Amino acid sequence: MRIAYGGHPGAFGELACLGRFPDDEPVGFADFRAACAALVSGDCDRAVIPFENSIAGAVPGVEQLLASLPLTRIDVYPQPVVFHCLAVPGARLAGIEVVSSHPMALAECTRFLSRIGVRGEEAGDTAGAASEVAQAGLPTRAALASTRAAELYGLEVLEADVQDSADNVTHFAVLRRD
Repeated sequence: MRIAYGGHPGAFGELACLGRFPDDEPVGFADFRAACAALVSGDCDRAVIPFENSIAGAVPGVEQLLASLPLTRIDVYPQPVVFHCLAVPGARLAGIEVVSSHPMALAECTRFLSRIGVRGEEAGDTAGAASEVAQAGLPTRAALASTRAAELYGLEVLEADVQDSADNVTHFAVLRRD
């Protein structure tokens, strides 16, 4: 089966797909709406979409999106979420000026961002932020993302486990088309 998720490879949506459907193919889309559209059109067999986080609460707009489409929630998959501050090789935490990530990730790491005194910048997804940091190659930029994103985009972990709570979990709706 092909499993749709929103984001780049290394996003927590991909990790949820790999966790829930380990023998199937995760397929990333630009955003949650595009992932759902791929399910509705038949391009994918299932979709895995985040709807709530244990720290930051409901993912804005997701419940309305799901209610507007001919989809059925068949399961809920709890994905543990551990954020790391990632940057290009050679960067130092003291030199970081901007940390980018998905708005929910920024909300899940407020204590870390406050402690290091940097500006948060919103990105479409966590792994997309990591990809952009890698492409920019600037030692003053970092991303909040997974270890998988660090590996995929050649980034180093400047600080591990930066989420506000050690038991951070995002709940993903497992969807099928009606």
